[in-house]
Amino acid sequence: MNVSDPAIREATPSDFGRVADMHYPAWRRSWNGILIAPLLDILGPARRWAADIYPQNLSRPGWSMWIAESGDRVAGVTIFGPDPADPGQLQIDALYVAEDCQRHGLGGRLLDTALCTLPSADAVLWCAEQNDRARSFYEKKQFRLDGRTLDWEPLAGVRVPHVGYTLRRR
Repeated sequence: MNVSDPAIREATPSDFGRVADMHYPAWRRSWNGILIAPLLDILGPARRWAADIYPQNLSRPGWSMWIAESGDRVAGVTIFGPDPADPGQLQIDALYVAEDCQRHGLGGRLLDTALCTLPSADAVLWCAEQNDRARSFYEKKQFRLDGRTLDWEPLAGVRVPHVGYTLRRR
């Protein structure tokens, strides 16, 4: 794939299957070592994301999914919308790039796409405390730890510590 020039566009429900086929494995790799494999299995498979998770997340007012693609292949995805705690801020909910397309600027282009939807608003996100690779990416993009913490509970009794990041633009 030529990752230097993929098309970036808003996804439609007809894209969800292809998005999940890229997103779930990328998500699973990024969470390897944070959650054990049997728990990652429970939180999948990709078809569940396409059928349930994406429609649920995108039913929130103002939320959207944008994808990077070349031909029929999805190379990256970002999901974002108004922050539920402060609708004047943008919340980045997900940003994932296929492993073979990483380190070519595609994640930055997807992030810029999300940031352009509310160009003067601060942007916030949650990141797993142990996800060093994601934290490094956001810190290089000028996001800073903001003191917020959250224990995400994907299943009863399973808690994953998260830290909040903010990109100040006001």
